[in-house]
Amino acid sequence: MGGTFDYFGELSHPDYTEGLTEEQLANRNILREAMIRHGFKPLDTEWWHFTLENEPYPDTYFEFNVSAESVGSDVK
Repeated sequence: MGGTFDYFGELSHPDYTEGLTEEQLANRNILREAMIRHGFKPLDTEWWHFTLENEPYPDTYFEFNVSAESVGSDVK
C-alpha cells in the first residue's frame, strides 16, 4: 500500500504518488473505490480511513471487547 497503517505523514495522503509503485497506487485505488461504492466516504489525509456516509449512530461511541470467540473465529 506504500506506507504503514496509522502513519500520519504526507505519504498517507490518498493522492500522494512520489516513490510509490504502480501496484501500490492501484491497491490504494481498489480499496478507495470499493469503500466508496459501498457507502463510505474517504478521509483526504489517510488512504486507509473511511467513514460510513449514512452512519446510523453518529453521536455514539461504542466501546466493547472483541475476541476471536465473540466473532466466531477459530483463530487463537
